[in-house]
Amino acid sequence: MSETTVGSADAYRPGYCNIGREQRRQRYLVSAAAFGAAAVYVAAYLAGYLAEPLLLGVFIPLSIGYEWLLQAYTAFCVRLAFRHRYDFSGDATCDCGAGRVSDAEARRADQLQATKITAVAVLLAAVTTAALAAVLF
Repeated sequence: MSETTVGSADAYRPGYCNIGREQRRQRYLVSAAAFGAAAVYVAAYLAGYLAEPLLLGVFIPLSIGYEWLLQAYTAFCVRLAFRHRYDFSGDATCDCGAGRVSDAEARRADQLQATKITAVAVLLAAVTTAALAAVLF
């Protein structure tokens, strides 16, 4: 399995770290934008522009916001994990700097971490959506 320097801040570690600082920064920005969209969505509901059942649609930007926030916080890209890759180049749009994870045990650890991140994000979005609905309905 190819690895970057183990002692560096940007080092592939199965199930723990598969992206570098630049990609983490990008994920924080996407997360902030998604939470901003959720806030606008709730504001539109409060202003009377959305029917009551449509408030539940806030789940979508919330789940995106939580997913990308968790990916940034954990330095872990779900998409790369399911593609058996890691990337510290900072360019999440291509495989130019991506390394391949060839060890089956490392791939399983990555996929388990990716599944956990997505499950937690969906759960947090569901709880937040339910709380908003309980307060605002």
